[in-house]
Amino acid sequence: MDPLFGSETRARVLEQLAATPRAQSAYRVAQAVGAEPVQVIRILKGLEGLTEHSAEGWVLTNELLRDFLRDRLALREARVRFEKDALLVHFGLRPRSKHGSGRVRQGNRVRT
Repeated sequence: MDPLFGSETRARVLEQLAATPRAQSAYRVAQAVGAEPVQVIRILKGLEGLTEHSAEGWVLTNELLRDFLRDRLALREARVRFEKDALLVHFGLRPRSKHGSGRVRQGNRVRT
């Protein structure tokens, strides 16, 4: 995703802001994405018009971007969950019924 946003860190910062509805401090965002706070502050200040800073912290204000990033995160989560369930079935284990797809829960092997 970094070609779209310019850098991997910028993409992760935007995803972190999109994933949470509440304002976050730059320090908390930096911890979540594994970057230096100074680097995150520089990124957030450079995203003027997309982000907003208040006493509570930083928020992503562009709703179109927020929706795009949330959709990407949901797709990534679903793919990882499916791969995990497929691995569990491959090794003869049963995935949790809460997350496992119907084919996997029934005990069928998943074809790749």
